[in-house]
Amino acid sequence: MKPILSHTVRPRRRVFGLNADSAFGVINLLILSVITLATLLPVITVLLSSITPMSDVINQPNAFIVLPTSLTFEYYAWLFRGSSKIIDAYTITILRTLIGTTVSLVITILTAYPLSKKFLPGRGGIMGIFFFTMLFSGGMIPTFLVVNSLYLTNTFWAMIIPSALSVYNLIIMRTFFQTIPVELEESAIIDGASEMTTLLKVILPVMLPSLATISLFYAVAHWNSFFDAVLYITDRQLWPLQLLLREILVANDIGGLALGGSLSDNRPPASVLINSTIVVAVLPIMCVYPFLQRYFVQGMMVGSIKG
Repeated sequence: MKPILSHTVRPRRRVFGLNADSAFGVINLLILSVITLATLLPVITVLLSSITPMSDVINQPNAFIVLPTSLTFEYYAWLFRGSSKIIDAYTITILRTLIGTTVSLVITILTAYPLSKKFLPGRGGIMGIFFFTMLFSGGMIPTFLVVNSLYLTNTFWAMIIPSALSVYNLIIMRTFFQTIPVELEESAIIDGASEMTTLLKVILPVMLPSLATISLFYAVAHWNSFFDAVLYITDRQLWPLQLLLREILVANDIGGLALGGSLSDNRPPASVLINSTIVVAVLPIMCVYPFLQRYFVQGMMVGSIKG
């Protein structure tokens, strides 16, 4: 008989008195904590500055972060009561986000759905053309000339149509469609449903997490975008909020808000109003994201596990 080989269990490696798994967890936690602190610290500083009374700022001249003894929202009142420009810019940004996200999502769905079908003639060539645009573009000046030739400059649609389709989101959406079982679509077609009916009533309801993911991508992009407005918009009444905020931050002055009238007396410092404007620009997206986070995580995991 052959002797039975005994398997010796090697002791786990220890780092700083901990086993390897525990040490990795501790080091990972420390690194993530530092990154989280570095990310949240500017946000907390700006937020506290916008709700801290001036008396607390004067009483803590050398403090890195001024801790308020009481809260005040008078700076936000100054912004919205003393300037119509920020209200107009806020309206343009909200409309751009809602309309732009809807248009972009519809175009992405109608483009990605047929490209997910293997029987589509020339599917590889079409995807190659789309992918080519991710690597190479016509450039800033040719793009401006195209937009100008279409009479879109100084119009609201100049911020919607040129960026209506993201090839990156198109590829993600096509991957989502490819994860849908073919049998589900075939059963709907056997029951007499058309391609459009199948898409609207069978496929899209199954893809709600994926749609929420792509919608969040487009909404954040539209809300934060300002460079296309710099290129195509010269009418200040069509400026989005981010472009107005950029002008204020670059000039380090609140003259662009045109705060006037009776509010000119006892005006708060420019730095405080700038911080309040930043909070106003960022807060809506921060409030929307937690409600979409669950769908965002589900949508990003679609197709990541096979079998």
